[in-house]
Amino acid sequence: MSESIGASPDRTRIRTARRSRALVCGALGLVLVCTAACSSSGGSSSPTSTATVSGTTAGGGVVSVAERGSLGAILVDRSGATLYHYTPDGTGKTTCTEGCATAWPPLTVPPGTTSPAAGTGITAGELGTITRPDGTLQVTFKGIPLYRYAGDTKAGDANGQGSAGVWYVIAGPTGSGGSTTTTVKSGGGGY
Repeated sequence: MSESIGASPDRTRIRTARRSRALVCGALGLVLVCTAACSSSGGSSSPTSTATVSGTTAGGGVVSVAERGSLGAILVDRSGATLYHYTPDGTGKTTCTEGCATAWPPLTVPPGTTSPAAGTGITAGELGTITRPDGTLQVTFKGIPLYRYAGDTKAGDANGQGSAGVWYVIAGPTGSGGSTTTTVKSGGGGY
């Protein structure tokens, strides 16, 4: 006698079981990825390392000086994103956390790194770090904590300048000391 051309009931059950296991494993993997992503934020902690500017990852703790039209020479991060000062912070402390840090992501050094890198127009001695409430190291310029603005979507944007009367770009060093903040007021959404 010959076997029937179709699959045997045992083979069908095996295939069905394999497919079920694959679906369960795939679903479990998705749950684990989502759980890891949610738990890595620590619930109420703030985003600390990157923002997207023109599709590139910004941050990395590198600070440089760039010319920005009427704003003149200002501080930018490694991707050219404008850096800002939040006046309530003062020197050596950060008060922009949680929702504020979502709109104004702090510039931090990469994990495992303890100091920022000085780019064009900056000396290493002008840069430092402070520890944020979530334990990450935020980059400072002459003690002033540095932030980016979520409303800046490409290198060169300075949409946060003057926002709510408390957010300002940081002027690049000029000779010996120079100004550390500009006071040019313009649009942008404050926090």
